[in-house]
Amino acid sequence: MGAGRAFALRLLVLASILGLAVLAAGEKDCYDERDHIMRVCKFSIRKQGPYVIPDLQCRREMHKVDMPCICRVLTAADERQVSPEKLVRCARDAGVVLPVGSKCGTYTIVPPPPATRPRA
Repeated sequence: MGAGRAFALRLLVLASILGLAVLAAGEKDCYDERDHIMRVCKFSIRKQGPYVIPDLQCRREMHKVDMPCICRVLTAADERQVSPEKLVRCARDAGVVLPVGSKCGTYTIVPPPPATRPRA
């Protein structure tokens, strides 16, 4: 193998390792953001009781996090505490759109209900 090919191979291996490290760091961010949203929005997304419209702090924080990433890392253990359906509704109430058909934990995201208009 020529020196150029050996160098290229080493460079490729190094780039792959760095790429995996970046992915792992990003995944940790998802878990940190999930924990943060579970704390800040706990009254809106808790499993027990009726849905509560999110307060201003919760709505603001929803815009700072990566909701699709949070939905990807939501575990069965998390779902014993929070409702993925309420989490999606909370995000929508904050103006954060999640793709219809994607998953949030075990919940498949459905289109939002049509807005009701007052009768004339």
